[in-house]
Amino acid sequence: MQRRGTEYDNPAAGAPRKLFGVLGEVVSAAFKQWEEVVCPLCQVPPKPFAVDCLGFRLCRCPGCGLQFLNPRPTADQLVENVYNETYFAETESASGISDTQQYQFSRQLQTIERLRGRHGILLDVGCGNGAFLRYIMDAGWHAAGTDIQLAAGARDLSCPLWEGQLHEIHTGNERFDAIRLNHVLEHMQNPLLELNRCRELLKERGILFVSVPNIAGISPLIKNLQSRFHLKRRRYRHYGALHHLWFFSPSTLRRLVECAGFRVLHWETPVLRNRAQGSFIERIYWHLFERSHSASILDFYLIRHSK
Repeated sequence: MQRRGTEYDNPAAGAPRKLFGVLGEVVSAAFKQWEEVVCPLCQVPPKPFAVDCLGFRLCRCPGCGLQFLNPRPTADQLVENVYNETYFAETESASGISDTQQYQFSRQLQTIERLRGRHGILLDVGCGNGAFLRYIMDAGWHAAGTDIQLAAGARDLSCPLWEGQLHEIHTGNERFDAIRLNHVLEHMQNPLLELNRCRELLKERGILFVSVPNIAGISPLIKNLQSRFHLKRRRYRHYGALHHLWFFSPSTLRRLVECAGFRVLHWETPVLRNRAQGSFIERIYWHLFERSHSASILDFYLIRHSK
């Protein structure tokens, strides 16, 4: 899809304007085309439960409880106005990995290897600047990546790369030992379609890793209450509705992946850490939130259902 500027571009620079952090009126004016959505699991229209600070309508399926935007901007509008050069500029200029990423990458790869075995070929969907691809190649894995728009850092890698939505990409006869969707599924137009494509691309006993924001975590639940009673200046901003289309809890994500033909091998709600070790109080905090499955990130490790 061609990426163009918008009516509110900077006329001097001719570059698309960044929508994050602007007023709701500016966001609303940017999107010209909207579409109605039904629940991909129940195929029924959702019921609205809130309007966020940017004017997006947050809805819930009356059948399964899955939350999502309805209506929402079309895919072309999102690519033009959100996933443009401004969205990827920070990713393109990033170099190296932070302590938090080091901990996160290590935790994810160690769990994949425990469930699948060491080494093989891993497809990173939404690979960004390629930081995770570099990490796994250094660990002895073969790597491949996709993104809706490949950043410069990823293009420098000597591994297979594809640009576009996963269900539109043809990988030939290539199949993968593991596929990673790290904070990607909530952005996808049709998560069930993309999960089905992942199932097709996985080898026998291959592992699918999915990480999404956990809308049932303690922090989002507290922010929901604050928003409901108008105690937050920017109500429901934590949903990230400008670019997040779907909002998952452990139960709704499980229903979705099982509908796509996957079985959950392991799931957790990790706490992002600046380092692997912390103070005694920090370790207690991490332990409580992770053991109670109440942290704000939701990680699923999946395998295809056997026929």
